[in-house]
Amino acid sequence: MDHRVLGVMGASGGLGVSTLAVALAVRAAGRVGATVAVDGAPGGGALDVTACVEHVAGLRWADLAGAEGRIDGAALLRELPAEGPSRVLAGRGPAPPDEVVRAVLAGLALVCGLTVVDLGCSSWWGPECTDLLLVVGSTARQLADGAGVAERLHDLAVPTALVLRSHRGDALTPEEVAAHLDLPLAGTLRDDPRVPVDADHGRPPGSRGSGVLAALVDALLSAPTPSAPTPSAPTTPARQ
Repeated sequence: MDHRVLGVMGASGGLGVSTLAVALAVRAAGRVGATVAVDGAPGGGALDVTACVEHVAGLRWADLAGAEGRIDGAALLRELPAEGPSRVLAGRGPAPPDEVVRAVLAGLALVCGLTVVDLGCSSWWGPECTDLLLVVGSTARQLADGAGVAERLHDLAVPTALVLRSHRGDALTPEEVAAHLDLPLAGTLRDDPRVPVDADHGRPPGSRGSGVLAALVDALLSAPTPSAPTPSAPTTPARQ
């Protein structure tokens, strides 16, 4: 996991991608040292709200708009907001240029054992990651969304694994969904009623020692990185 840049992407909205991204960074800190959760929507993803640090002073993406050249990852990391073991780089205000985003991700990756990028529903920054987790829902519409996104991610040739957002009574098993999407199954994400309660009390996702979310995240962090798929053709993703 040394200097891993893990992208977390949702095939549809509302699947808990930001919650999972923050929890991964929080729980990895005890294993790999410095970690950071990065908003993949530099223009306003508000990941600091999910991480319960929106009130904490520190740099956001908009503050980096004028950066030039290589980024000192260690110096940047010290300036990011944190309450606990992991830091957060959140979107707020105008997005910096693409070259700044790439330089920031590269600088943070050099000093962090794990950089988690909350990609939302966009694959735009997927090629900057060492590997990806694709979160897919279990309804018919969500599975259709997942099939379309999985096809695009196969073309990126970035190692990708599936996290299924599952519910009781799902028509397909997680293994069947994984086979349909031609992705290795990394785990299943079920509702954890303690997550919204923790948010109301200013506790970030992943800070609990146990529970549904903690168990999934610990399993994801312990799993080997998936191997890269064979691309069907060279492609450049359309920015979304």
